[in-house]
Amino acid sequence: MHKINRFIPHMIFLAILVIAAVFIQSELKAGGDDDMTPVMDFRESKSHMTKVIWREDVYDPSLKASVNIIKLDENYFASISEPEKAVLGYLASTIGNECFTEGSKENVKCKILSALNMSYQCSESNKIFLKNWFRDEASIVSQIENCRPTLPSTVEKTFDEVKISTADNIVKVSLKGLKLNIKENSVSRWSESMSFKVDGDKLTILEKVKKD
Repeated sequence: MHKINRFIPHMIFLAILVIAAVFIQSELKAGGDDDMTPVMDFRESKSHMTKVIWREDVYDPSLKASVNIIKLDENYFASISEPEKAVLGYLASTIGNECFTEGSKENVKCKILSALNMSYQCSESNKIFLKNWFRDEASIVSQIENCRPTLPSTVEKTFDEVKISTADNIVKVSLKGLKLNIKENSVSRWSESMSFKVDGDKLTILEKVKKD
């Protein structure tokens, strides 16, 4: 029984990836998402925002099906600034990003946090780093302090696309996400934009606009 239970999160994770792939493919065929453009096309535009996180379909031979996974701009993450690291680290601590347990349930490894060279999700070292950067934002500090791992479940909120820019000590983030429901075999979209002011080693939130 314990052996079966151990594989349930993995099975849910794979189901989420397959459902996301089917949903996005169906939207593309219907012409329902004009923003699902190749990364290079976006970077060649005049926009000041840079797409650093997105999703792609890849074929999984073991499943004999396409799965939809999070992709990262490796060059960006290799040279990311500390304020941007704090912003993305905060988001990746509260939103699912292909997280899984590594050895024990306390060691939750996530794709974006790993790219940021941060520790396990909700670890003390991550909390200290994030709480220091957002120390004047009581609601964010509370959210970080009460962090709960975003392991795959029957209902999961996860990343679809992230664009980011920094200018004049302002970090702006445009975030698109997916809400995946395994029980109902459905996916819905949500979006959010945020801007933060950088003051030395401190971030304060200037604006947050959410659309479900």
